[in-house]
Amino acid sequence: MPESDYYWDVIVRSNDCSNQKKIKFPVLLDYLQEAAWHNATQLGFSTLDLMKNDITWVMNRMQVHVHQLPLHNSALKIETWPASMNKYYTKRDFKVYVDEELIVESASNWLVMDMATRRLIAIPDYIKDAGFVVDRGNLSEIDGKVTYDETMTERESDIQVSWFDLDINDHVNNTKIYQWVLEGLGSDFLNANEIRYIDILFKHEIKKDDVLKSMCYWHEETGRWKHALMNAKTKQLHALAESEFIEM
Repeated sequence: MPESDYYWDVIVRSNDCSNQKKIKFPVLLDYLQEAAWHNATQLGFSTLDLMKNDITWVMNRMQVHVHQLPLHNSALKIETWPASMNKYYTKRDFKVYVDEELIVESASNWLVMDMATRRLIAIPDYIKDAGFVVDRGNLSEIDGKVTYDETMTERESDIQVSWFDLDINDHVNNTKIYQWVLEGLGSDFLNANEIRYIDILFKHEIKKDDVLKSMCYWHEETGRWKHALMNAKTKQLHALAESEFIEM
């Protein structure tokens, strides 16, 4: 496979930046997904390819380590590849470079969903047999649990899901979920602190007109923020996360 298939280049645009002139974190994750789409398309297993068989990829979990957030007008080189696969999920890794300096590393787990039943299924044999898994300095497998104690909630905000939040799978894209999870911290906190790590578990898909609650609290033992995205009506948990920030 040509080396270029593993890379996607992008320039950080002004409207993708915060008032600190650095990329907004959910936008960075959107860039990662575009790179994944490029690589999956070259492999012949993009979302559109799977949709021909009435199935699709859905992200189940993602861990992101941020060494440095890129500035406006930075030229990013995003490397991504399928790093492992078992019966139920494939792991996709990412590395982001600016001028050959590694600034972001991420591991993600992806499952296959039946579009008719909206249920997760085992990865079909024709995907497993394609043999596109490679080792390009693979990151560690994602392990451990992501938990949330609702009784500890310190901050809370409401979210109304609109048609514009939906993606090609007709549900809310996970980059939106990242945004909503972190919005629970509040603008004062986000203006004064910069993200360094997040581990997020996507539990249930979110649909149009859902009303959500973004909740969080500081967990002293781990030195991390704990987050939950809950359906305000059904109390179903759609996402759980924990994050680390540094003061700017």
